[in-house]
Parts: sequence; C-alpha cells; structure tokens
Amino acid sequence: MTTSSPLAEREPLAYLTAATAGIRHHTRTTTSLPGGRPATRGHVDALHAHLTALHALLGRLTEQTRDERPAQSGHFAAARTRLWQAGEHLHDAFHQAPHTPVSDSGAPQDETCEQDIAPTGPPFLTICLRHLRTSTVVRQQTTPADLHSPLHGHARHRTS
Repeated sequence: MTTSSPLAEREPLAYLTAATAGIRHHTRTTTSLPGGRPATRGHVDALHAHLTALHALLGRLTEQTRDERPAQSGHFAAARTRLWQAGEHLHDAFHQAPHTPVSDSGAPQDETCEQDIAPTGPPFLTICLRHLRTSTVVRQQTTPADLHSPLHGHARHRTS
C-alpha cells in the first residue's frame, strides 16, 4: 500500500494557486492603462477556457463528495452551475467582441491568449467547440430547474 506524500497532496493546490496568480496579473495588466483596455476575443477565449476547466473540476468534486458529504457536494454542484452560466455569458461576449485585425502575414495582431487554436481553423471555433462540449455535459448533469434557481436556493442539497 502506498501513501500519498505531502508534496503530491500540495501539487494540485500549487497549480490552482499559479492559475489564480495568472488571472490576477492579467487583471492588473488589462486595467493598468488609463481607461482600461477592451477585452479582445483572445482574452475572452482564455477566460472561457479557465471557466470551463473550473466547471470540470467542480463536477469531479461534486461526484467525489456526493456520498460522504452530500451538503458539500450540493454546494459544489451549485458553484458548477453558476460557472456554466458565467461561461454562457462569456461565449456570448466573445461573439460581440470586434475581430482582431490581421497582419500582412495572415497572423492575428495582439492576440496572445490563443495557445490551443488549431492552425487550420479560425479562432472562434476553439471557444464554440469547447462551449458545445460543456453544453453536452451540462444537459446530462443539470436540470432546467437547477439552471434557473436563485443563487442561494439549494435547500434540497442540505442535510439536517
């Protein structure tokens, strides 16, 4: 039988801490200019990717805690639902953002947040495909009532 080391237990936390620090840095840099800087499609795509990853993580936490800690699992499920709703809004915001001008070489200008875009497809396919994949999961795991419940209206998840 192997035991988990303290380092192995802290490693996921280190990744989450680094991701949070990256988001804080991005927030500071985009708001450091007078009047701020409008979000580009690449920035919105990257934010959507973060929310989608958090949605998946909360889904796993919901499943892992369901039997032993149902009240905690209910809160994870509610948070996962709210992340989905935020992702919906980011997806819509992406489609409202102006297209980035293209340079003479055909590369997008000042788009630095598009690491996972396939070279054969336009940037909008990345966020749309990710959003469709997540939509499928949401339809399988969430009821319409959950999607439209008030923020703190998850009494059915509580145990007495």
